[in-house]
Amino acid sequence: MCMEKAGVFLCIFIFYFNLRTGGSRYMRSIWITPGFAANAQDSTCIPPLYLLAKELLHRGVDLHIIALEYPNARVAPREDGMMVYPCRGDNRRWLRWRTFQRARRFAQQLSSEKKADVVHSFWLGPAWVVGRQIARRQNIPHRTTLMGQDVLPQNRYLKGLTPGMASQLVALSPFHQNILEKTCGLHAAHEIPWGIAGADVPTQLPKDRPVDVLGVGSLIPVKNWMQWLEVLRLIVERQPGVQAELIGEGPQLEVLKQQTTRLGLAKHLTFPGSLPRPEVLERMRRSKILLHTGHFESFGYVFAEAAANGCRVVSTPVGAAPAFGICSETNTGLAEAVLRILAQPDLQNAKVVYRMEDTAAAYLKLYGG
Repeated sequence: MCMEKAGVFLCIFIFYFNLRTGGSRYMRSIWITPGFAANAQDSTCIPPLYLLAKELLHRGVDLHIIALEYPNARVAPREDGMMVYPCRGDNRRWLRWRTFQRARRFAQQLSSEKKADVVHSFWLGPAWVVGRQIARRQNIPHRTTLMGQDVLPQNRYLKGLTPGMASQLVALSPFHQNILEKTCGLHAAHEIPWGIAGADVPTQLPKDRPVDVLGVGSLIPVKNWMQWLEVLRLIVERQPGVQAELIGEGPQLEVLKQQTTRLGLAKHLTFPGSLPRPEVLERMRRSKILLHTGHFESFGYVFAEAAANGCRVVSTPVGAAPAFGICSETNTGLAEAVLRILAQPDLQNAKVVYRMEDTAAAYLKLYGG
């Protein structure tokens, strides 16, 4: 009788465990990525990738991450439980072949312990090439998530894609899909948006938001910050008390500061520099509107982060922006949208369009788990 009760208890435990983990316990997945967070505190290195890894680990996936370029360290135990194998490419072209060789050796060592169920590359380019070779050698499925500008026409490796490879590709948004189709005529068979982790959704939002307009991102040409400043100028002309922040660092910093002075915005705009992700999320909670004027985004995780922190989104129609807020292609349209929002009460609830648990579930389905 005791043995029968123990058997029933064990069955219930296994059922509950599989329910919590998505039934994916012991599925081995090898990731190939240019970079991955060096530790749990490395909050600025591809945050959604790290958060997806955490969610998959929570669901019992046996995840191993081969990082081609970053971090520039050796394999060592990590407090966060991530199994990361740095190839120490450090973005130096003359080490590229050695980097590939290290990646292959790591994959071979892992397969000697236990054959992987799937190889997952992030970005086309080197990660895709390495992942494809590993998958062929081990005779296992290969999946590739298109992460950004890897879908643009200037990337010659896109000519190597064939229609049959479309079934292996994952896009991040309808905009991303559209760019891929225009570039090489292929439609990725899968579209999986980045979700927000539950821990990043505040339970309570502040009543006071002293920053009217917020900008977040690398200060590089593709983010189109010159247009951002022009839109801010139009806003300030209509509402002189507006206060704005532009968070980030990059090669355009000094040029943008000079343009800020020329446009008469020095009293309205501050440049806090690069900040850790937790502080950026806090700044979003203190801001009314995220203004984004980028030329291109594959998804734009900043949209999801802002919305989850009660910060409304106004953007050019790139990435997943239409799912999170108001879009316009013109300076006037963007400025008008910001001014309309500033006349409204601040949001008191988080807006979560996609959740990381759903992103993880979609990838598990793609893996066959």
